[in-house]
Amino acid sequence: MELEDKIALVTGAGQGMGKAIALAFAREGADVVANDVNLDTAETTASEVRELGRRSMAMRADVSSQDEVNRMVERVIREWGGVDILVNNAGIGNARMVEDMTDEEWHHVLGVNLDGTFYCSKAVIETMKSRGGGKIINISSLAGKKMSIAGCAAYTASKAGILGFTRHFAFEVGPYKINVNAICPGATLTPKLQESPEKIKSLMNGMPLKDICRPEDIADTALFLASNKSRMLTGTTIDVDAGESVVNQDWEGYVKRRKEALAKGESAH
Repeated sequence: MELEDKIALVTGAGQGMGKAIALAFAREGADVVANDVNLDTAETTASEVRELGRRSMAMRADVSSQDEVNRMVERVIREWGGVDILVNNAGIGNARMVEDMTDEEWHHVLGVNLDGTFYCSKAVIETMKSRGGGKIINISSLAGKKMSIAGCAAYTASKAGILGFTRHFAFEVGPYKINVNAICPGATLTPKLQESPEKIKSLMNGMPLKDICRPEDIADTALFLASNKSRMLTGTTIDVDAGESVVNQDWEGYVKRRKEALAKGESAH
């Protein structure tokens, strides 16, 4: 197994990508701390991890609170001995335009997404150093490289901040054999999105692979980054997006325009 007896802390593990990552890690032999601001959903994930034969703790903590994060990590160290893998997955957003956004809404998004990544990462440094190294995986977004279509400026800023933090932090902790990398998911299938087949079709048509990411696709990449197979990767970002980062447009329309232009002896754009 890739993660035999490793101890993993996954934030935002109550649903979606966080839950998929927690279960993927458990299948590969890891014991998992399932964190979420909603204890009930965290416990559901923890229960499913236990069904896979691994230990699991459900822990409620708001990652935007440094005190709550520190207490969570201290408990994991006290009860399980340390942390080998951290996945900073907890994240939120909203759809406010900048002109309509309040200070509180701006700071709330950055507090969870960016401050939370900082607080959790800082909290595990000492335990990872004492254990001879570790893996930190930050879940960013393609929005951090361009912009969020469905989200807001605060979300885009926070996800871009995570990418910068990943690079710098990787440099600082590299000598301690702590690898720090990021994943940028593209459009990902969620329960809410599943209610809109037409939107799914539209999104898929703009992807070179003609598909849309599932939470399990993100989990597979996180598993790679948590394993020894990625031991020489640090400070990097992996886009998991069905090719969305390459181009996001109507492929059929693109081909049609190109064929028409070529038939006329013109260049196609």
